[in-house]
Amino acid sequence: MPPTSIQSFFSSSSPSKSSPGDGFTPDEMTLPASASTWTPTLDYEESSIGSLEPGPRNLTLMGRIVNFYEVPKPSKRPSAAQGYVKIMLADDTGSMTVRLWYNKTEYKVKLGQLVSVWTVHVSMGSEHTSLAPTAAPLFTSIYPEGERNCYFMVHERIDDGNMFKRPFGVRDSQVLPGLMTLKNFTDGGYDVEDCKLLVCVKSIGARKKFTNKNGTTSELTTVGIFDDTTEAQLTLYGPVSNSASSWTPSQTVLLVANPGWRIDRTAKLSLNANTQLHIDPNTADARYVRALAQRLTKKEHVNPAFPADLFDVEAAESAAVRVLYMLSEIDEFARGNPREKIMGYISVLVTEFHVVTNYKRNMLMSTECCGLPIFANAVTAKCRQCNKDNVLRINPRILGNIIDETGQISSGKLILSDDAWEQLLGRTAEQLVTAPLDVMKYLEQRLLFLRLTLGFGLYLGNDEVGRLAIWCVKM
Repeated sequence: MPPTSIQSFFSSSSPSKSSPGDGFTPDEMTLPASASTWTPTLDYEESSIGSLEPGPRNLTLMGRIVNFYEVPKPSKRPSAAQGYVKIMLADDTGSMTVRLWYNKTEYKVKLGQLVSVWTVHVSMGSEHTSLAPTAAPLFTSIYPEGERNCYFMVHERIDDGNMFKRPFGVRDSQVLPGLMTLKNFTDGGYDVEDCKLLVCVKSIGARKKFTNKNGTTSELTTVGIFDDTTEAQLTLYGPVSNSASSWTPSQTVLLVANPGWRIDRTAKLSLNANTQLHIDPNTADARYVRALAQRLTKKEHVNPAFPADLFDVEAAESAAVRVLYMLSEIDEFARGNPREKIMGYISVLVTEFHVVTNYKRNMLMSTECCGLPIFANAVTAKCRQCNKDNVLRINPRILGNIIDETGQISSGKLILSDDAWEQLLGRTAEQLVTAPLDVMKYLEQRLLFLRLTLGFGLYLGNDEVGRLAIWCVKM
């Protein structure tokens, strides 16, 4: 046997050196992040936001993101949080603030996402601190990377778009407090406390980069919005700007509460700490705005015929009870009973007449054929597409705006029967197109601001917005 030294004997039999570890095996260290799952070790109670009270409590909360922004807090300690995302979370009962701290995890949140939060405490914010905005004073702080008993999850697969789509306080039978039009907001409504705007997306601009005051580069997206009164712009800054990528023009409806604003030629809105932005809320007003937007983008018949098959005119004329409606009452009935017919009378004033103007433009009569409008100062005209003779009706745009004490109907939005036109103008369509110009001028002056009683019928069918069909005119 070859001689061996004491040093060589102990060096071969001693255990190999190992560096201290954290208890994980190399296989566990190489697992992808998506393979790791969080398993709660405590019993959590499901709760709605409206029932929360400050104090320690193991809670599971679910809601939709209505506002968020990122607050970087760089730290030299590798295990310390590097910032947080301040999220305003809302369900059908209220809203609260979630301060989501992060280290290495990148939370790709968007407005309108359905999320769940597991937390062990809820606190009440103060006006003198920036822990939570006044619009959602209840808050919780969670750090999923550093705390075992809290977690944050975005539900992408199970979100069917129906949960928590009804903002707190919304009732279809009541007007939402603080709700106003864009025109009223621009004219001074921005000073109203807790003001709200219900608008539809018109256009979505490209994401642009800009430099902040502190020298950092960020992104913004400008979204064109509108309602039935005017248009405006909504600018989304920072990570929120990515939320607009899933919106659809003329389809996506936004309920914006307490927006930031700057009034120029048009209102320029933004999100501040107290703003709540609900996407496609489940309300009757939101459905009305969406239907209005789709009607504006959809080509309408220039002069639809009176729907005689929908309304029993003879029964309405001989009815023992004849109801006189205001325009606001018709609007309320149509919103509350969209699938029912209504017939009655309205007492209105015609504020404008355009008989002479349309005569000079050769547009006194109109119809449509092959998808093309036909205008003429005659009762018949040929289609330029198929060369077919068409019977023309009186152009509804010779009537200007029609008003009563509660509302207004825009020019060209009424559908009058042939009998109604004859009762209003005192002559048939054939007599109107052959009348001298002086007679047309007299007719305009005679009917202007005259109190009229109109017999009407309304049936929306599958539409959200309808037009009044006038079957008689009484003076």
